[in-house]
Amino acid sequence: MRVLLPRRDPRSRRSLLSGVFLSAVLPAASVPAQELLEPITVTVTTPRLSMPLSDLPAAVDVVSADDATQGRQGLQMDEALNRIPGVFAQNRYNFAQDVRLSIRGFGARAPFGIRGLRILQDGIPETTPDGQSQVDAIDLLNAGSIEVLRGPNAALYGNATGGVVAISTRDGSDPHGHGGGMLRGSHGFQRLEATSEGRFASDSYSLTLSDLRFDGYRDQSRAEKRLLRLHTAQAFESGDLNLHLRYLDAPLTEDPGALTRAEIEADRRAAAPLALRLDSRQSAEQLTLGAQWRQPLGQGRLRLGVFKTHRDYAQQLPFFGSSQVAYERDFHGLNLGYERDFGPTRALFGLDLEQQRDDRTRNCINAALQASCNPPGEPMAGPLALDQREKARTRGVFVQTDTLLGDHWNLALGLRHDRIRFEIDDRLRVGGEDLSGRRVYDETSASAGLIWHWRPGQQAFINAATAFETPTFTEFANPAGTGGFNPDLEPQRARSMELGVRGEVGILSYDVTAYAARVRDELVPFQLEEGGRNFYRNAGRTAREGLEIGLDLRPHPEWNLRAAVSLNDFRYREFVVGGERQDGNRLPGLPREQLFLEAAWRDGSRFAIADLLFTGDRFADDANTVRVDSQALLNARIGRHWYQGPLRAEGFFAVNNLLDADTIDNLRINANFGRYFESAPGRSFLVGVRLYYRP
Repeated sequence: MRVLLPRRDPRSRRSLLSGVFLSAVLPAASVPAQELLEPITVTVTTPRLSMPLSDLPAAVDVVSADDATQGRQGLQMDEALNRIPGVFAQNRYNFAQDVRLSIRGFGARAPFGIRGLRILQDGIPETTPDGQSQVDAIDLLNAGSIEVLRGPNAALYGNATGGVVAISTRDGSDPHGHGGGMLRGSHGFQRLEATSEGRFASDSYSLTLSDLRFDGYRDQSRAEKRLLRLHTAQAFESGDLNLHLRYLDAPLTEDPGALTRAEIEADRRAAAPLALRLDSRQSAEQLTLGAQWRQPLGQGRLRLGVFKTHRDYAQQLPFFGSSQVAYERDFHGLNLGYERDFGPTRALFGLDLEQQRDDRTRNCINAALQASCNPPGEPMAGPLALDQREKARTRGVFVQTDTLLGDHWNLALGLRHDRIRFEIDDRLRVGGEDLSGRRVYDETSASAGLIWHWRPGQQAFINAATAFETPTFTEFANPAGTGGFNPDLEPQRARSMELGVRGEVGILSYDVTAYAARVRDELVPFQLEEGGRNFYRNAGRTAREGLEIGLDLRPHPEWNLRAAVSLNDFRYREFVVGGERQDGNRLPGLPREQLFLEAAWRDGSRFAIADLLFTGDRFADDANTVRVDSQALLNARIGRHWYQGPLRAEGFFAVNNLLDADTIDNLRINANFGRYFESAPGRSFLVGVRLYYRP
């Protein structure tokens, strides 16, 4: 699809429905569209086989660097992704639990981190072979672009049912130069930055360092995080090489825990009593090294990627018992692809090999704050509740094709086979019982899509796919209180179909997609004790259906109006828990409606942007007895930059939650004793300045 955008600022597509609303609020200028816009072609890479968006029969959005970073705080990915229909984010302000991101309802079950989605940064997976993603090492304010592929993607990446988020960071090809900056905001927020970027002939580099400190809105919610990132790009006669280094040091991220409804009404800034008593927090340190090589080979093109990640992690959770978690993780992998043309068909043959090894322990603390797994008053026992080595190995073989059928049709096919092997070596062996074990899954996934260019600049597509999602090691935990695997837990499997249309009509770019997905053995969280750890069970069947509408309207070169509408129906079809049927109930944690509206003005050196996010009501439990009302957030930011010879200065000011609304930041699904709610800040402010020298 040709996208009517200025060549200097490619942007994501938005919806027809919301665009009509926005155009009524902000009338279009009378300047003819052909004088304002120069069509360009947007190429997407998340399908692995790079292709113009116009030839892809799937729902994909591209977020530009300006949309992702301009006037942003850089706390979590929701700042950039709320503008995409079908994407829902929670938990922006609890760094110990991290952002909870879902696409079409997949991933909403996660109590912390991200499940059900594949997260990539510069082509290196942040998602481990067991399906868990840690995103605290993503450098959000140095993103070059973000691509989001919505819908099941297993035929492309394996072991995920929701979609793909691929972040590309700056590589120095358009260098800022050398300099730094400071961001200051409400609730003790401070971020210091240093940057060095340069380009030499065909080579370039981008080196950034940031230090973030945040006292937090709630009690017990301080955070400290430092990130170092190096991205180099080198061109040789034989091929292209990209090298990556990322280092995360997060020595302190506190966890304020969840509140009951009465507690949050009494004091929205309070922490849960046990979070304060146990001083719940986490620390993490992570180092990632990676490289990608591409070169012509024969009649095609070879691509090779390797990476290695080491992570040390420790956490005190806000409950008594086995609540002190620690692991040391080694995660490495290789991906190999060969792409070539066979007449009208372009094909990619690939191999993914990944391995994860976690040395994990859980220690106990009792109500007397003693390092013991026994209650106070009983004879002291050892503090160690779990000591095991966990290994996950995955081997994925896939083929993807894109075939031109005449002048107006494209056919895209994908087939992938995954073999995933889980092993647990029980090193504690309580009572002499060895709970070591293994689980092996062989899964085949497929996708097929057809796109029709029914008019110049207009496309319609249909896509069908299958996907699977294994439990993570955390979700495999045995609710019987022992180590090893939960013997009753199985992967969830999904079948989906989507129909979409997209294109341009004058100054309007639109994208409308309807989808339906059916899931067997959905993984659902539950708790056994107040504020305790989450365990998982399989629901029988669930259904997901929805309509996603996106718009990008540009009535004038300086104005951009955007909207995203998500209308969802996520329900249990067959699910019995505790002898009670939950058939027909809505899936908890997910709204039926979400609306994003944004008006942005940019004249080259200045910008002013306002956005509104409306989220419909949602439930916190499977029984649909605990409801959170709809909520809306209005944000605004302004800024500009100045040039003086080789010097460049930037400054901006932002207000989040402009109307000071009381909102819920996160829901803890199926929590016991009513501890479902985590509150978000009221009105808060942010100011930032940066200075660069570009020789």
